[in-house]
Amino acid sequence: MEIFRLAKASEVYNISAKNLTELLQTKLIPHIKKVSTTKRVSYYINDMFVNYAKEILKFQDLNEVVGDLEEFKNKNGTKIITISNLKGGVGKTSVASNFAYTLALLNKRVLIVDMDSQANTSRYFANQYFTGNSIKNIFDTLMRKEKIDHGFVKQYIKKLEFDNATLDLLPSELALGRVVEFSRAVFTMPHKKLNDILKHVKDDYDFIVIDTPPSTGLSLHMAIYASDMMSIVTDAEDFSVNGLKELSSEIEEIEEETDRSISVDSIFINKVKNSKIHEVYIEAIAKLAIEQNIENVFTIADSTRVKEAQNLHLPMLEYKSELDKGLVMSASIIEYAIQKALEG
Repeated sequence: MEIFRLAKASEVYNISAKNLTELLQTKLIPHIKKVSTTKRVSYYINDMFVNYAKEILKFQDLNEVVGDLEEFKNKNGTKIITISNLKGGVGKTSVASNFAYTLALLNKRVLIVDMDSQANTSRYFANQYFTGNSIKNIFDTLMRKEKIDHGFVKQYIKKLEFDNATLDLLPSELALGRVVEFSRAVFTMPHKKLNDILKHVKDDYDFIVIDTPPSTGLSLHMAIYASDMMSIVTDAEDFSVNGLKELSSEIEEIEEETDRSISVDSIFINKVKNSKIHEVYIEAIAKLAIEQNIENVFTIADSTRVKEAQNLHLPMLEYKSELDKGLVMSASIIEYAIQKALEG
C-alpha cells in the first residue's frame, strides 16, 4: 500500500491540488482527513482508495470526474455478513467493528448489529451501556406476539458519527443472551427471528455486519441464517486450527437445521507476530481454507495500536496517532472491504 499526502497524490495522479481537494471534500475519493490543533487539514490518500473510486466511477479521468455518492450504493442489494468464531480473545469484535467502519469510509451505508450479550461491539464505538434500549427490546416485543415495523426497529438504531465516516449501530446488552435462548420456547423456528427483524430496515443499507458471541448457540444460528456470507476471525495459536474445524462442524449442523447453505467467505488471522511458530499455524490455517474452498485469508499484525484505539472507542483509522501506520495496519481490512464493496 502506498500512502500519499495531497501534494504527492496530485503529482502521482496528474490532477490539480484544487480538483483533488474537491474530490476529497465531496468524498468521491475515500480518504482519511486529519485536523491538527492549529486547524490545518491533512489528507491521507492511499492507492487502494483511489483505484476503488476510479473503478466505481467507471475509470474516468480524475480530472474529468462528475460523480455522485449514489454511484457507491450497492447495485445488487444489501449484503449481510456475519463475523464469527467460537473462541474468545481473538479480536473478533475489533475486526468486525473496523470492517464495518471501513465500508462506511468507502461511502457505503452500513449497519453493525451486536448479537453478543457481552455488548463489546456496542461499547467499542460508544462508551456507554444500552440497557433497556437495545436489540433485546425488539426480541421482547416479538415474544409478546406484537408486530414490529420499520419505524419500531429504527428507534433502537444509533447513529455513530466520526470525523471521516458515519455508520449505524443496533446495540446489545447483557440480558440479550437469556432472551434469545428463551425464544426457543416461544417460536417454532427461532433461528429466523433476527432475519425477521432485519428485513424491516434492510433496504436502508448497503451492508449489514453482524458480530456474534464467541460460542455456539441460538444467537450464532440466528446471525448465520440472516446472512449472505460469513467471515471467521482467529489467531495463530496452538488450538486455532482445531477451533476452525469445530466451527466448520457447527456450520454444517446449522445448515442441516435451517436448510440453508452458508458461504464462509474469508478468514482473518489476527494478532500475528513475526515468529516461526506463527508461520507454522498460518500455513495450517491457509491449508484448511483451501480444503474448504475459502478464497480469502488475511493476516493482521499484533499491535498495541489496536488496543489503544479500542480504549478510545475509535476505529483504527480514526485514531490519529501515527496515522500512516494505522493505514498499513488496516491494509487487509481495507482490501476485504473494497472487495465486498465492488461486488455490491
